[in-house]
Order: sequence, then structure tokens, then C-alpha cells
Amino acid sequence: MKKSELQNAEEKFQFYKMKRDEFNELAREIREERDMLREERAKLIEDMRGEKEKRDSIVKIMKEHKKSRDEIREKIRTLRDFMRERERSAGGNIEEELENVENNIARIEKEIEIQPHKISEENKLIDKLRELTKRKEKLKKELEKKMEIVGEIKDIESEIKRLSEGEKKENEEVKKYHEDSQKHHEKVVELSNKIKYLKDEIGKKHEEYTKIREKANKYHEKMQEMLQKIIEIKGERIKKKEEENKILNDMAKKGREISEIKDEDVDKFIETLKKKKKVKYP
Repeated sequence: MKKSELQNAEEKFQFYKMKRDEFNELAREIREERDMLREERAKLIEDMRGEKEKRDSIVKIMKEHKKSRDEIREKIRTLRDFMRERERSAGGNIEEELENVENNIARIEKEIEIQPHKISEENKLIDKLRELTKRKEKLKKELEKKMEIVGEIKDIESEIKRLSEGEKKENEEVKKYHEDSQKHHEKVVELSNKIKYLKDEIGKKHEEYTKIREKANKYHEKMQEMLQKIIEIKGERIKKKEEENKILNDMAKKGREISEIKDEDVDKFIETLKKKKKVKYP
């Protein structure tokens, strides 16, 4: 049996509605998955922000220790340069030269005392003795100056040793905080990669959601078209039914009046009915 136009439209309406609802449900599921990914991404962003704050806080402390270490290193370098200058200014082996001068003085004094000399020879020895004595006094002063410098150098060496211990501790602190900051930095990088991955996945889900929604909208449009067609068909049927009822009512009314009209009027009435449009249904 051939389907009527109304039945065909109603079946298509139900089919389009079913497909629209299927795609809407699928779109809802995809949207929920996308939103879950967004929530996860937001949480990771918050975690990464926390890791960055910890890292930056540690780096700040590390920089303070690094600055302190570098200042100590500069002091040590300056003291070592000064110590080398003082060592150069201290002169050579003054002690050995002074000992030799004193031995020569003692030898000449003994020689003058125990051995007879001519006046000219004795005068030469006395001049030599006078010269050595002057040299001895000069060397003694140089030795005193050297001892002062040596004392300074020892103090400098002690200070360098103390500073070196401080520099070592500061350097250890720098290394420790650097390692801690690296751990947080690696966590930041790891979270950043996860966030980027989720961003890409969210983009894919959103694109998939948009396509499914477009399909659902197309079926919705087709469903609306069929709905409008059904309304139009049903409207035409109602209109035609009203016309049929009007004709039947007119015929009944005319039938009641036949007995009262002439034969020629009956013929005209019948002719008029024949000209009426016949009502047909699909």
C-alpha cells in the first residue's frame, strides 16, 4: 500500500528527531570530556604556578648566597695580591746576610785585638769594620721591617683562611639551593608539557564537539522542515474537510428546497453542483 504524503512526512520527522537527539547526546558527552580536560588543565596551571613560586623563592635565596660567596672571593683575591706585594717588599734572605756581616765584624775585631798590624793596615781594618757596622745596622732595620711584614703576611694568611672557610660554606649553600631550584624547575617543565598536551586535546575535543553540533543542527533544521510540512498537510486536510462539509450542508439545504422550486430551477441546481470542485484525499 502506497504511503500517504502525511505518513511519509511524519516518518521523516521522527527519523530526523532521532538523529538529532543522537548527535546532541554525543555532543553532550564530548563537551563533558572537553570540560573535564579544561578542569584538569586549570589544576595543572595552578600547580605549575605554585612550583614557579617555590623555584623563584629558592633562586632568590641562592642569589644572596652567591653574592656573599663572590664578595668573599674578591676579598681573598685582593688579600693575596697584597700579600704578594708585601713578600716582594720584604727583600731577600736578610737573616743570612746579617749573620755573615756579624761574623766578619767579630773576625776583624779579634784580628785587631790579637795580631799586631802596621798603622796603615790597622786603619784599613778599622774602616772595614766601620763599613760592616753600618751595614749591620741597616740590615737590622731591614730585618725589623721584614719581621713586621712577615707578621702582616701571617695575619693576612689567617684572614684568607677564615674567608676561605666562609667562601666554602657559601658555595655549598649555592649548590644546595641550585639543586633544590632545579627540582622545582624540572617539575615546572613537566607540568608545562602536560598543560600543552591538554591544550591540544581540548582543541581537538572542541573541534569534534563543534562538528557533532553542526550535524545535530542540520537534523534539527530538517526536522523543523518536516514539522512545517506536516502542519501544512494537516491544514490543507482541515481546509478541504471544511469545504466538503460546506458542500454537503449546501446540498442538504438545497435538497429541502427542491420540493418548493420549479423543474428548471432543479436543472440549474444540478448543473451548479456538477461544476463544484470535487474533493480528493491522498
